[in-house]
Amino acid sequence: MNAETPVVQLRSLSKVFTTERVETHALADVSFEIRRGEYLLIQGPSGCGKSTLLAILGLLEQPTDGEYRLQGANVRSLSLTERARLRNRELGFVFQSFNLVSDLTILDNVELPLRYRKGRGKAAREERTERAMQLLREVGISHRAEHYPAQLSGGQQQRAAIARALVGEPSLVLADEPTGNLDSDSEDTVMQLLADCHARGTTVCVVSHNSKFTAVADRTLKLSEGRLES
Repeated sequence: MNAETPVVQLRSLSKVFTTERVETHALADVSFEIRRGEYLLIQGPSGCGKSTLLAILGLLEQPTDGEYRLQGANVRSLSLTERARLRNRELGFVFQSFNLVSDLTILDNVELPLRYRKGRGKAAREERTERAMQLLREVGISHRAEHYPAQLSGGQQQRAAIARALVGEPSLVLADEPTGNLDSDSEDTVMQLLADCHARGTTVCVVSHNSKFTAVADRTLKLSEGRLES
């Protein structure tokens, strides 16, 4: 992959949700790139299409029209299996509601993305565990490794979610309102963790109403009624 190739390239992207009675145009003619190592913020009012755009970037939704290239690959031409593999290898997710698996320990939650990759046996398991523990140490909750999500505060759960997003060394971290359910102190901690992640060279894309992100992002895009504001 050429170092100058953007991590994300969108060209004239649109998304239409169709029911028996109505068509909802969630996105219309959206074009932009996310450069390698960039920290991008996407803002806009509720219902403007931010979550739909993030779902497409995360390969969780298919666009109705237009082109999306991730690491140079045209994702619309990929099979479901190929999309899942690309998502696991290239993307890390941080959600507003944390999305940790309730009946897994924090360590197992962080390790989970690595379990879907090739590599079995004791050595592979030990490598996964050490990598997950390394990330838990980096986010400051290694002492909570054997606890379950319900035993952690919201801020600690979001730290675990960030560790899980980073464990596979993704090309792009996607964060959907990552501070939306947090108190002020936890909000600042999570923002700093994402800034540290970016400082180490990871490409970060955050969707948020939180105006504090504008101070740390390299660039801000604004959506309005499914279109990018000029």
